[in-house]
Amino acid sequence: MRYRQAAYSPDAVLARMLDSVRAQAGSDSLSLVLNGDVFDFDAPRVINGESQFHDQPRTEHNAVAMLAAILDDHPVFVDALGRVVADGHELVVISGNHDAQLVFPGVRELLAERVIEAALKALTTREEAAPGLAALRERVVFRAWFHRTRDGILIEHGNQYDEYCALRYPMAPFGHSPDEVQPTLGSLASRNLLSRMGYFNPHVDSSFMLSLFGYLSHWARYYLFSRRSLAFAWMMGAIRTVATLIRSRHAGSRTERSCNVAAATQETGTPRKIIARHARLFARPSEDRLLRVARELWLDRFALSALVLVIATLWLTFAHGPLLYGVAVAPMMLLGYELAMPKPTLDDNWREVQANARKIARIHKAKAVVLGHTHRESGVWENGTFFGNCGSWSAAYRDIECTQPLNDRRPLVWLRSDVDGQMQGGLVYWVHDRDFLH
Repeated sequence: MRYRQAAYSPDAVLARMLDSVRAQAGSDSLSLVLNGDVFDFDAPRVINGESQFHDQPRTEHNAVAMLAAILDDHPVFVDALGRVVADGHELVVISGNHDAQLVFPGVRELLAERVIEAALKALTTREEAAPGLAALRERVVFRAWFHRTRDGILIEHGNQYDEYCALRYPMAPFGHSPDEVQPTLGSLASRNLLSRMGYFNPHVDSSFMLSLFGYLSHWARYYLFSRRSLAFAWMMGAIRTVATLIRSRHAGSRTERSCNVAAATQETGTPRKIIARHARLFARPSEDRLLRVARELWLDRFALSALVLVIATLWLTFAHGPLLYGVAVAPMMLLGYELAMPKPTLDDNWREVQANARKIARIHKAKAVVLGHTHRESGVWENGTFFGNCGSWSAAYRDIECTQPLNDRRPLVWLRSDVDGQMQGGLVYWVHDRDFLH
């Protein structure tokens, strides 16, 4: 888990980028949007310098403590946000699937308080008069689902179109208890599987989305001659994940669906009818598709392989003569299952997320739609509308030693509107801590 160490944190690079954005914005009004999964409430806790596995309840009490620890560990980033707010600009924080706990009032207030403290610290070095606390607080805006700007940009994390990470009601992402965020497959897999397998990096899809041969090769390289058990960690994590999804399953209701739409209308100012159409694009949550979950976690193939082994053993025990050849039917069952039930790839999932951007643009008549979630940046103009993905700044490396970054360029989406409402810009990169490139 070297990628979690401070030396590989993007804090300093983020701070320099934000300072450059402030300088280039000049006297123009700027909205800085953090588009979800900025604060990872699913990452292992750090106690005495060591990563500690956990699956603490996703309550407000636990989330406040975790956010406080995160902010304490990243003062450079918090100070950079404070300087943005001190300049009179707006900070918009959108919830993602790994920080859905930002919906809790106590979590929002803690983050706003820390950012305002950083803004006041920045203002003490200037000769201008500092605005009041209320004015500063108005500059920190929270969105549980999406943010729509006055000039027609819609920004959303995008997990609602991924069945493994979708929340039934993003404005109130709770299960049976209104005090606890409903876990998704993505959240549970992060806590119960990826965080317990130190040679997988959850920010690098290719490190953990492997073929059967790939997993065997990974086991032989890192576990064969060690005391650790990859198989045990996978089996226990997968069973715990499925059990939690079954135990916490919440089917929802028409009343809750209506309340979700009403809450989004109140938070964003978007007409209720438009939000209702937008919500119909959501993927079905993973707890509604347990067979797909079992397939994603390889539990189905494990169970079928065990069945095949039992059938083959019994056949070889009791069959005689030419009937022995019938044992070939057992492995054919496994092959037939693989052919009949193809497993969607992660790329298929990501394409489904991005495809919804066009539908969202039509529903909202938006000039631009910016998603995130996939960690894959993109940007294209189509018939005067921009469709983009802001990518990720997470610690993603090709090797476990963290010497080969997946990308030396840091992506962000920067859109600008003039007084006539004309929009320009798009996907840009922060390169070598110095400049932006289109």
